[in-house]
Amino acid sequence: MIYVFSFFLPLIFLLIFEPAIISFTEKNRVYDRPNRRKLHPSLTPLWGGLGIWIAIWVCLGLLVLFSRPVKTLLFQNLSIMKGIFLGSAVILLTGLADDKNPLSPTTKLLAEIIAILLAVIYGVEITGFSLPFGKYIVLPRFTAIIVTVGWLLVFTNVINLIDGIDGLASGISGIAAFTFSVVVLLEAHFGNIQGIELFAIFSLLLSGACFGFLYFNFPPAGVFLGDSGSLLLGFLIGVIAIQGMLKLTAAIALIIPVIVVALPILDVLFAIVRRKKKQVPIMRPDSDHIHHRLLKSGWSHREIDLLMYNITLILSMLAILIAVFGLK
Repeated sequence: MIYVFSFFLPLIFLLIFEPAIISFTEKNRVYDRPNRRKLHPSLTPLWGGLGIWIAIWVCLGLLVLFSRPVKTLLFQNLSIMKGIFLGSAVILLTGLADDKNPLSPTTKLLAEIIAILLAVIYGVEITGFSLPFGKYIVLPRFTAIIVTVGWLLVFTNVINLIDGIDGLASGISGIAAFTFSVVVLLEAHFGNIQGIELFAIFSLLLSGACFGFLYFNFPPAGVFLGDSGSLLLGFLIGVIAIQGMLKLTAAIALIIPVIVVALPILDVLFAIVRRKKKQVPIMRPDSDHIHHRLLKSGWSHREIDLLMYNITLILSMLAILIAVFGLK
């Protein structure tokens, strides 16, 4: 029952309180303004990440307050959760500032690294991984930190870079987070890993928040994620992958998170190759992402979202099957 509450609490929270967040955004005049590259025709409020961040942590607090098992799990993982809280707060503040007045790519990157290092200091870390045929590689501490920072930077920015049309990033993130919760619970059951259930709960909180926000973000969107939302979602998905899956000493641990978010990862890889060929900066926005190409082919925003959601669902089911057979 606690897992059901973990999903629906943030969803209901956002359905109730997101209009207040939108009103707060409008009072601060934080809008995504139309231009030649943008796909929306009018001013649209940003700061979508603010509601998602508040929903996750408020609802986790309520679960801790009213559920002794969740409280026990939290205290077993207290240091790590402090790191996730602090890191996510820095990511959120960076995104909020960038949505208000665009920051330079270097400033954003430095802020992301600071957020990630905060999480690492409190215990979020890829300490090693398993190769096929059962050989486990333990990483030296410095290497582990570098790998963790790289992993989280990739996830943080992958979600950010696919946030190009209404509802795309929030929908894919919601599906991915729900999938991670299922895989973590499978690990807890088959792998007999103590305390890992907290990250299934956290995944469900994130998933519920994404779907609650999607009600306002699905085309035509009344509010956008902004960098405050897309960076936050990527960071949290990357953290859950580390704490919920990469701690497992099975070869599948490294594969599953990548399969689930394969669509945005491939889109970003294609974008990097494309920009390298054109000899333009990698971080320079363009209009050649998968969703842009589909729009040019006559697809509507909703049709593209539903296509991407279905592909992510198929990949998620594949990841769950791999987890089931790999953990038995």
